[in-house]
Amino acid sequence: MDSDSRAVRRRSALLPALVAGVLVAAVFTASGIIRETYPFGSLSRSTNDLGTQYIPFFAHLWDILHGRAQGDLLFNFQSAFGVGFLADYGVDLGSPLSLLVGLFPRDQIDLAVYVITVLKLSLAAAAMAVLLLKMHKGPRWVAAILAASYGVCGWALDDGSYVPMWLDGLIALPMFFLVAEWSLRRTNRLLSVLVVAVFWVSNFYTAYMATIAAGIFLLARVLTSDLSWLLRLRVVVRHGISSVLGLALAAPILLPVLTANDAATPSPSGVFKASRIDLFLSRLLPLSEGVGRTASLYVGTVALLLALTMPFNRFVPLRTKVVWVVTTVLLTLSFRWAPTQEMWHGFDTPNGSQYREAFVLCGVIVVLGWLAVAYGLPGPIAVLCGGALLAVIAVLSIGSPLLTRHAMTVLIASGAVTMVAFGTIWAVRRSAALRRHKWPVVVAFAVLMVVVAVETTWTAVVTDEERAKVLSATEGPWDAAQTKRHDTVAAAQDWPQFRTEPGTSITPNDPMLLGGQGAGLYSSLLPYTLNQTLTDLGFGWSGYGRASHTLDNPVTDAIFAVGARLQLRASGPTITRSVAPPLVTVRRNLGLTDTSSAYAAQERLLGTKVYEIPDYKGTRFATGEVKLVGACTPGTTAFLNLPRVNGRARLADGIWHELSATRRPGINTNSAMVQLGTVPKSGVVLIEVNFGDAPQGIPPKGAVGCLDRQALAKAVRRLRASGATDVEAGGHSIRATLPPGSKGYAVVSVPRVSGWQCSAGDGKAQNPRDYGGLVAVPLTGNADRIACTFIPPGLRRGLAIGAASAALTLGIVLFGWWWRRRVRS
Repeated sequence: MDSDSRAVRRRSALLPALVAGVLVAAVFTASGIIRETYPFGSLSRSTNDLGTQYIPFFAHLWDILHGRAQGDLLFNFQSAFGVGFLADYGVDLGSPLSLLVGLFPRDQIDLAVYVITVLKLSLAAAAMAVLLLKMHKGPRWVAAILAASYGVCGWALDDGSYVPMWLDGLIALPMFFLVAEWSLRRTNRLLSVLVVAVFWVSNFYTAYMATIAAGIFLLARVLTSDLSWLLRLRVVVRHGISSVLGLALAAPILLPVLTANDAATPSPSGVFKASRIDLFLSRLLPLSEGVGRTASLYVGTVALLLALTMPFNRFVPLRTKVVWVVTTVLLTLSFRWAPTQEMWHGFDTPNGSQYREAFVLCGVIVVLGWLAVAYGLPGPIAVLCGGALLAVIAVLSIGSPLLTRHAMTVLIASGAVTMVAFGTIWAVRRSAALRRHKWPVVVAFAVLMVVVAVETTWTAVVTDEERAKVLSATEGPWDAAQTKRHDTVAAAQDWPQFRTEPGTSITPNDPMLLGGQGAGLYSSLLPYTLNQTLTDLGFGWSGYGRASHTLDNPVTDAIFAVGARLQLRASGPTITRSVAPPLVTVRRNLGLTDTSSAYAAQERLLGTKVYEIPDYKGTRFATGEVKLVGACTPGTTAFLNLPRVNGRARLADGIWHELSATRRPGINTNSAMVQLGTVPKSGVVLIEVNFGDAPQGIPPKGAVGCLDRQALAKAVRRLRASGATDVEAGGHSIRATLPPGSKGYAVVSVPRVSGWQCSAGDGKAQNPRDYGGLVAVPLTGNADRIACTFIPPGLRRGLAIGAASAALTLGIVLFGWWWRRRVRS
């Protein structure tokens, strides 16, 4: 094909891609206006993790881009007292579109995420339009209609719209199919590698699914081509090389992600059970909703009806029919069989939505719809046969509770209009008298586009309404109250002289959302060792240990150098301050080793005994209530640590404090240590624990501790006197100047996660010691300073692999260019 022909093909795809993208944006926007969700109304869009995880991550990225974050792309000093960030960036923010957040004001983070979401949906539709026209010439307006149907498919509306990172997979699928097309046509070697790399960086999870789907797509295309078997093999090898090189090019992000995933706090795998056939088929129809319960397969009645006509269209070659029908059937069955379902999810069945790969089948259905018209518009018999299959699906789905009130009405109306429209187009093109008039065909296509727009908008509204009943919005968008909290934290903080704890009152990711440096972090990559450290110290968590929460405790505040804490009161957000040791302290030795209770574990890291840990006796009453009785020094502060207990507790007749451990299944939420109050003059510690309707056991010792605040103040003064005289924190490094003659260990109040390298004085950088989960640097000779740097595990190896891939790709491209010139000459 010469350059002029290629230019014409590109121009022919541009308008359908633009129309599809605009139509998708219009549908998604209109559904929000009708529902009155943000930014068009008061209803929050922050379903499930959107508000608690993704928006705070986008806020942190905004801070990094504007130079306001404590940390950089490699490390995050703000969350969980300090964790790596590159892997989280790769999982949640890897898409180049995420960088657009920096163009918005920080208090419009929710709007930025919404705009990015709409843009991803539109780009997915545009990419599908380009793919369809690349596969085979055909009516451009049908390509636009089918592509728009893909952009607002059921998976996009029901699963992807509140998980922005998954939408990268919606774009990746048609782009990876394009890579397969380029392999088939032996073009765009460099672009193929770059496309694979970009989308594996954007979101490796959905890119993995799209990569498998692209392999299936390529096999179908190869089998339906007229190439010899040798050339077919060369096409497959070429595609494999492009995919491997693209994966290798993504290694600087991908390897740190995979390494962090291996070290992350595990969550229990789900148990897959195929949904009933009526439920499964009903998700193909409009106005159906069942997020997490079955696959979201809706692509619109027009696209579905066209796909069903493909086997009966006499213009479609027989081999194409057989290969694509078999491919689609086998692909569908893979959603129904546990082993193949596990394969789609990387052999780790999720405990949430179990059909996260459904966008793959949505894309294949759209491809079938295109094949049904690309070779020639289906005639009346093909349309009627397709309509009959659609009727069978509808009949089998009638009993599904996932179909909402008007689903069948919309299906019948859309199906009838679609059949009439294609019948009209067929009749016009068959009639010599009518063929001269273009307006009937134009009107028919316009009617089809209106059908798609109205039906998908209605489905989007119903989907959002029904999903909200199952997965309610967790948080509202940024408002004046959040601005006030953010400004209060910003005015109080003085990092790295001390930490300012913003708490976890809005989300577990408040340190990223509001600023400051605290214990909170909600991430699927939260290190397991960090979870153990915080649990041992009495911190609470949720999400199976992947969402750490703040702990308002003076001892842990001293351990982690928390000098200011945000408190929410009736009068508004206020800051309470305390005298805290520096971020780096010096210990003659690592001292206490007892970790038999959370109190002992805190004392170990503090370096001083400050708790009384009394014996106690428990009495269980018929009401389900338990009373614990022990004795402590009057005036001390009583604490209770029951991490595996759900209910509430109080000291004598004091205020009730909530205990939040739950089991759904296993332990989903862990209760934090609670401060109950001051021990009375009698010295009797009487604690009431109410389990409600679920009586639970209490450990025989170690649950109660009484804090001597004078002893704590003395310990803090000692740590301040011997601690670092100056601390500097870079993006992923810490440097501290120590008092002259310091000996023993410099303890850095940062979790000891893999990736840290520390040196003392002029010594060689090496792995630091692990001191109860914190970084400890041995001080040798006359070292009066330490320096620690964090490099994400896997980054160096990933950079080497990525560089090798780049060099190899460039070499292959240059060799191909040289070889073609030689052949021509």
